[in-house]
Amino acid sequence: MENNEITISIICRKDRVNAANEAPLYLRINKGQQKKLLSLKLQIPIMYWDFENNVFLDKCVNRNYYDLVIEEKKQEINKKIMAANLEGRVLSLDEFGEKKPQKVEKEKKEYVKQHFDRYIEELEATDHIKNARYYRCCLNCLMAFTKGTDIELKSIDTVFLNDFATWMKVKKRLRMNTIGNRLRGLKAVINRAVVSKTIPADMNPFNEFKVSKYKEETSKRAILKQDIERIINLDLKSISDENTFPLYDFARDIFVFSYLGCGINIVDIAFLKYANVIDNERLQFRRSKTKKMISFRLQPMAKDIIKKYSKKKHKQTDYVFPIFDDTKQKTMKEKYYKLDYQTRYVNKYLKKIGEYLDISLKLTSYVARHSFATVLKRSGVNTSIISEAMGHSSERVTQIYLDSFENTQIDEAMSNLL
Repeated sequence: MENNEITISIICRKDRVNAANEAPLYLRINKGQQKKLLSLKLQIPIMYWDFENNVFLDKCVNRNYYDLVIEEKKQEINKKIMAANLEGRVLSLDEFGEKKPQKVEKEKKEYVKQHFDRYIEELEATDHIKNARYYRCCLNCLMAFTKGTDIELKSIDTVFLNDFATWMKVKKRLRMNTIGNRLRGLKAVINRAVVSKTIPADMNPFNEFKVSKYKEETSKRAILKQDIERIINLDLKSISDENTFPLYDFARDIFVFSYLGCGINIVDIAFLKYANVIDNERLQFRRSKTKKMISFRLQPMAKDIIKKYSKKKHKQTDYVFPIFDDTKQKTMKEKYYKLDYQTRYVNKYLKKIGEYLDISLKLTSYVARHSFATVLKRSGVNTSIISEAMGHSSERVTQIYLDSFENTQIDEAMSNLL
């Protein structure tokens, strides 16, 4: 049939020579202006091929084998041509060559650890080190529950979550608030997977499982104004020696500065720079957690503490307290590790001070934060200014309350601290 007139030739692809100086052989099928290359799945050393005339050289090794493979492929083509002629149809070049089997795409499995790790990496890359460590803690707890076995996201259902919560309560003896804290970390990661359409929204187990039930009132962490004064007036030499005195002294300074500094926490204390001290009268800084601006008048004793650690000819970019050294802690991750180390020592010596003074609460830097708000309440300061002021129920609400009042109101309230 005229429409099925096809010619076949052999070519060696010189443009595809490999490292061993071998090139693949192809059949070139021509039909009018159309052509198609059909791989013979043979590689021959180019030294055995005459590229000008497209034929094997006489010195070619294994020539008989190559001829056999080529002849078999030509017979297959001729059979298709004859069949098309008998059927009276026009042959398409697309009919030549092996049909590629359709790929059956396997469902991609998504694992919870993979999503945790990805989120943690994002947080660390953007210097959200504290948040990254929180999610790492949540992941470690989850992996301890599964005994190190990673699990698919879609396998997490309400039954799994109930088992996980029970394990944390019974086996790990964690408090309800801690259990809720760990579950919220897992919830956030699964919510991210839903937003990215990794899993469908209707597969989110937290649609039914409520984390809010894992919550309990925290014990009070505030001490009396009289106890604050006892801490301030304590002769540290009576409980320390030459080596430990600086440690006791620094711990107390951090505690007192926090108490007199609007309950500033130790993270924000550590990152304070002289640029945050305005005319030696006010402290103005942005909270690391909420990113909100805080501004208040420095109390005389707080000024003395700043002066105590002040270096001669300090720069505006220098840290106020000797916690960080940019030449040693160059990254945020390194700074947070140093801060953890420093916080443990501060709390260790605050605890000793509290025990010596027979204060019923375990003394930590965070007690100063709670005591700031509580002492003001007991001094009759307007509840609307300090109610929830230092995060008793929500850090976010705390900052909203503080932002809604003039600095002069906060300054006047703080005059009741001592």
